[in-house]
Amino acid sequence: MLAPLEGIVVVIVEDDPDALALYRFMIEYQGAVVVPAADAQSALDTLGRMKPDVLVSDMSLPERDGRWLATEARSHGLLNGVPALLVTAHAMTSEQVQQAGFDAYLRKPVDPAVLCTTVHALARPTSQPSA
Repeated sequence: MLAPLEGIVVVIVEDDPDALALYRFMIEYQGAVVVPAADAQSALDTLGRMKPDVLVSDMSLPERDGRWLATEARSHGLLNGVPALLVTAHAMTSEQVQQAGFDAYLRKPVDPAVLCTTVHALARPTSQPSA
């Protein structure tokens, strides 16, 4: 059983229709609502209209990449409190992920179970004990 995602809204930015269909199916199958976007500008427009629980974005997108999306969304306050997950074919360090404007990343090909678990962890982080 994968992590339940009931009540979570996820914006997924992916220009590969097959990858988008797979990600969408797995996340929706776990109970989340998925709002798809095929490019960075469409995703930015979507973020201007709604606040999802998690943003999942491919790095390599047509015209403008995932880094542009994260930078623009953060500069306009559209990702305040919204964790962003980067999906890329390239290995990255945590510092590179942060510099790109993301909170976490998964390397392609993405295991759907790991995707769901990561989305769950980002949307519903465990409580930290008070000091």
